[in-house]
Amino acid sequence: MVARRLVLGTVIALGGLLAACGGREDPPPRTVQPVIVQAPPCAEQWVHMPMMINFPTSGATIDQQNREILRELVASAQARNDIRGVRVEGHTDTCGNELNNMVLSRQRADSVAAELVMMGVPRELISTVGNGSTQPRANESCGRNQALSEQTNRRVEFTLLVCR
Repeated sequence: MVARRLVLGTVIALGGLLAACGGREDPPPRTVQPVIVQAPPCAEQWVHMPMMINFPTSGATIDQQNREILRELVASAQARNDIRGVRVEGHTDTCGNELNNMVLSRQRADSVAAELVMMGVPRELISTVGNGSTQPRANESCGRNQALSEQTNRRVEFTLLVCR
């Protein structure tokens, strides 16, 4: 035990002597800086989704069939990690007052956006736009061929902002 103290004391004394004589002690411990790995920059691009939600005349309520379509959209989107945003675009047919059509198209987009939020999509990722009747998919004359209008012009479409 005495020999151990003597050796330990000698080592401590030698360390102090070396430091006093300009010798080197062990360097102070270095702090390790964390490595931050950033994802490589990407080119964001808007991609149109070929999925549509249709509405009845003057309607902005989502029915059960369209709710199922939205569930499929959300499930597909949750499986990806490249989606940065969702634009919900409301549309109407060309019948009626254009100011009313703009309001209705916005209501349709807002209705779908609210449903997406209820299904777990963060609200800050969603933007909505009402296009009124400015972008019809089918030419129509009001009163005739109304079924074609219901299937194509009274709708909400989706565009995704993806990182490529």
